[in-house]
Amino acid sequence: MKTKLIFIILFLCFRAEAQKVRSYEINAEFFPEDAQMWGYEVSPDAFMRANSIVEFSDTPKEETVFYLHGELKIDSILDNGKRRKYSSEKVFYSYEYSNVALKVIIDSNSESNKLNIYYSGFFNPSRASSLSDYMRINKNEGVYLRSYGYSLWFPVFIERNKQSYKADFKSVSVKLPEKFKAIVTGKLVSEIVENGIYTALWKPGLIDICDVQCAAHDYKVISENNIYVYHYNNSNSEKNAVKILDYVIELKQLFSRSLIQIDNDIPIFINEMPKYGDISSANVVGIQTKVFNSFENDIHSKATIAHELVHPYVQIPISRKNEFYALIIEGFPSYFQTYALSKTLDKEAFNIEKYMKKTEKRYLTYRKTGKTRRGFKLPKEKPILKITADEIGTYKDKFVLNDRVYLFMYDLWIKMGNEKYDDFLKELFEFQSIDYLSFEKLVLKYIPEYQTNLNVWLNTTDFPEAFKIINK
Repeated sequence: MKTKLIFIILFLCFRAEAQKVRSYEINAEFFPEDAQMWGYEVSPDAFMRANSIVEFSDTPKEETVFYLHGELKIDSILDNGKRRKYSSEKVFYSYEYSNVALKVIIDSNSESNKLNIYYSGFFNPSRASSLSDYMRINKNEGVYLRSYGYSLWFPVFIERNKQSYKADFKSVSVKLPEKFKAIVTGKLVSEIVENGIYTALWKPGLIDICDVQCAAHDYKVISENNIYVYHYNNSNSEKNAVKILDYVIELKQLFSRSLIQIDNDIPIFINEMPKYGDISSANVVGIQTKVFNSFENDIHSKATIAHELVHPYVQIPISRKNEFYALIIEGFPSYFQTYALSKTLDKEAFNIEKYMKKTEKRYLTYRKTGKTRRGFKLPKEKPILKITADEIGTYKDKFVLNDRVYLFMYDLWIKMGNEKYDDFLKELFEFQSIDYLSFEKLVLKYIPEYQTNLNVWLNTTDFPEAFKIINK
């Protein structure tokens, strides 16, 4: 009886699993101007309909599950042209920016390893507290569907809190009214306008399924050296787009020379976005319009562009369980924006020594008070290598995952000197995997006496007097 009970429990626990997808083909049509033409009584400000063809490695033997944005609904699921039975419910889901997703469970009567999933619905701004709040489809701001799992605009086959994975996105076709242009992570294959309908075909290729984003607007485009800047249709944006293009060319040359060599056949897309945040995913960088249009007068604009652009140049292959995950995924891009500023601007515009002294002063104040300058309580300080993947949102832009990382990487720079530091970075970003021993070995190659300091920086929250640069 006990054995039978265990079997029943295991069966109930494992009968509905999120199968891994081998490939996707996505066809999406957005109606940012008029949703009611399709008979929907909800607000006409936000609407999409789409279908996704998903191919699994094997034919599913049991029930399988996927997730969509909570405002979307399933229209039908086809298998070899036949309708599949399914059930759906709203659930808490940590990969969804609003924290609520539509969970869909498909029955186990599979005839093939391919499904064609048809769905439609709305994307409205999240009412939840989220890292960003610009996932939307509306006539004033266009289409903005963030990557990193914050907007489930296609079926995501990942269970809550499970690690993401890569799939081959063979194609993403986007249809819109003719005045729009669309950007999707990957390569643009074609753009056509027929009968008032704009269609763009993109090929993301092999990519993490949480990294595919989509944006569309009444864009104008300028380009050079395989860099494309999509800007709003006004004179101010046009003027700043030219300056941004020149700066991105300079940054790309610096990062390719000093960090990771990236295939020049891969285009880089910079797009102007609404005021809800800056983003980066693979070869697409979104810059909010305020930052975009203050580029010439505001160093924050250059820092933001450098931060978002540097992501693909510092991405050592790493799993979410690796202790270096938070440092590499968010700490490195944050730090290397300052490295970029120091290399591309004169000292009057950006003095890295003064910047790091201010950073240290702020860091020491935060450690002492436990509060920000506005009096908000900070999270309890943790060692850099103890911050997990799920905690990045808690520590991102806070005194640990920014300030302490800045000070650590700058300390390496000061101890090594310019020439050795450049050599160190080239070797670091040749890593195909990383752990503490391999990182320590590389650091000690350039600073043999640094073993104790390295442990203190990464594995403790200590900040001894010897680390301080304020009075140096």
